[in-house]
Amino acid sequence: MKRTSFLPRFAETVFLRNIVLMQGLGLCPIIAVSTNLKYGVALTLCTAAVLLPTSLVMSLAGRHLPSRLRPPLYTLGATVLLLGAGWLINRCISHELYAALYLYLPLMAVNTIFSFYAGRYEVHGRPGHALLDALAASCGFGLVICLISCLRELLAYGTLWDVPLSVPFTFSQAALPFAGFLLLGLMGGLLQRLTGRPFNAAPGEEGGAAK
Repeated sequence: MKRTSFLPRFAETVFLRNIVLMQGLGLCPIIAVSTNLKYGVALTLCTAAVLLPTSLVMSLAGRHLPSRLRPPLYTLGATVLLLGAGWLINRCISHELYAALYLYLPLMAVNTIFSFYAGRYEVHGRPGHALLDALAASCGFGLVICLISCLRELLAYGTLWDVPLSVPFTFSQAALPFAGFLLLGLMGGLLQRLTGRPFNAAPGEEGGAAK
């Protein structure tokens, strides 16, 4: 991969092919958990902690594994990594944060983001491309979940990172799942309007319906 192509490819994956808004992956944790910026940052880091190593390993070793074994292997790997991330959060960061997320960390092991990216590079991917795309996908996921977490925390509680702010009003229903779903839809529609790309568009496919 040429050095000059790094930034354009990275930016395209983060924004134009955003894993959440343009490809519809990883929606459940955003809808359910993005009510506090701390949760959004924690889930972003957990996503990167799983996505980078699984994509790299599958790009290096996937071709040597039987096709029927690949999905359960990267699901098992994601489970181990997420349990390890949960242990670190509980022991080293915050018991309260772990208590808020512990139900969702094991469920994220079957997140479509992980299966999509690990499967994408399991046979033909090059390690450099796998790492770049996995990092960009993690940043794209983080951008969406952190932005939605900020909006929902401000609207529902009048705080940001649990710090009270002077907001004119609060709307407690913003903490409910429907608010996350609504914000996702608005952000996805805005991005598609700005880019001219349809939902779930393949790379390089612009305008019109996806084939």
